[in-house]
Amino acid sequence: MLNQEVSRPLDAGAGLDLQAAVLPTEAGRPVVRAVIPIADAAALLLALILTANAHRVGLGFALITLSGLAATGKQAPRIELRVSRDLPAIVAWLAIGLAGAFLVAPATMAPHALLTLVLVTAASIVTGRLVAYAAIRALRSHHLVMDRTLIVGAGPLSSQLAATLNDHPEFGLRPVGFLDARRVVSGASMAVLGDYGSLESVVRQFNVQRVIIGFGGNLDLVRVVRSCQDLPVRTHLIARGGDLGILADAHQVDDVMGISLVAVVRPALCRRSSILVKRALDMSAAFALLMLTAPLFLGAAAAIRLSSPGPVFFRQRRIGLHGRPFNLLKFRSMRENTDSDTTWSVAHDHRVTPIGKLLRKTSIDELPQLYNVLRGDMSLIGPRPERPHFVEQFSLEVPHYHDRHRARVGITGWAQVNKLRGDTSIHERVRMDNYYVERWSPWLDLVIALRTAGEILRGIAP
Repeated sequence: MLNQEVSRPLDAGAGLDLQAAVLPTEAGRPVVRAVIPIADAAALLLALILTANAHRVGLGFALITLSGLAATGKQAPRIELRVSRDLPAIVAWLAIGLAGAFLVAPATMAPHALLTLVLVTAASIVTGRLVAYAAIRALRSHHLVMDRTLIVGAGPLSSQLAATLNDHPEFGLRPVGFLDARRVVSGASMAVLGDYGSLESVVRQFNVQRVIIGFGGNLDLVRVVRSCQDLPVRTHLIARGGDLGILADAHQVDDVMGISLVAVVRPALCRRSSILVKRALDMSAAFALLMLTAPLFLGAAAAIRLSSPGPVFFRQRRIGLHGRPFNLLKFRSMRENTDSDTTWSVAHDHRVTPIGKLLRKTSIDELPQLYNVLRGDMSLIGPRPERPHFVEQFSLEVPHYHDRHRARVGITGWAQVNKLRGDTSIHERVRMDNYYVERWSPWLDLVIALRTAGEILRGIAP
């Protein structure tokens, strides 16, 4: 079977047949997701009953431990189910639960009673998970719960993985086919459903729940990963060097008969929870900054009006979130001109007015963008927005340029605090912008804000 050349065109009938064959998996998936939380809750309840600790301390301990375990395992069960991998998290949350119980009611339980409670609880949770995992494996082995899986890249290791998943249904993945640059692949163990560009259509046609990115000719790994992140699928990589033990975070790795699969986490600023947190921080900070800088606003507006003819504010079309255009506001720092949309700004531009030089040096010219933040056009921190003319140009010249538009653009950003502003490398800016989108956290925003403040103060200093 591994020596035949396999190719198959896309057709709707094949997709419908496949969906009909695995229809029971849709009903079983919510049950599987609930098995582990139910097992943990039952184990904690049993431990409280066995140790006669169904009072305030015991209930507090149980609730804290259960909440922590539920938060740690909120995703669907892993591909590889082993209780030994869960032990660090179980022990950690038992310790946190015990500390919380002490805070709720200190010195109300004897040390030996607490030790008994923890040991019995640990044994109950481990036993419960052993039973839960056995039940999940049984459901998978009987093909009652299977994730339809597309493998990108039809190289030898990908083909071996497909054969292994078919031979071991207990992993819960059912391969439906490959994507590859070639329509005919020697040694492929399944049909090639299309090339890399047909990823979205194949995922939707075959109702794919998982995508595994393996090895294939002319595979743009970054492009495929980011395409998967825009789709309702869970994504894994066949680990490069996984068989040598070269893995970054074992918590994100599943082992499938010696083939390591690394889970691809959705970028920070592509997750709804992160977007809501960042938007709340933006709104609060922008409103506070507008109130604090109101005198500067009035002073800058008056200086611009008196120093040169033209409007106080400069409005320019820029490209923002998901490539949507918006009107960016600044205090006008140049004499009026008609080529600002297509002329690249450089240092010592002769069009900058004397007041404009001061506004730029102190970054006061950027203050009106706080209004853009309140409107939702921008964030305080993010990739800097560019003009449509240059977005079109850079999209053709710089790989993955458009990926920076996955997040709201910002007044300042990771690239800017790393000296990439003005007439600097666009390739490096794009790498820094995409790094920010992937790694965002409130802490990173705080670091950028502090470094931006430092840059402004250094610019003001004589």
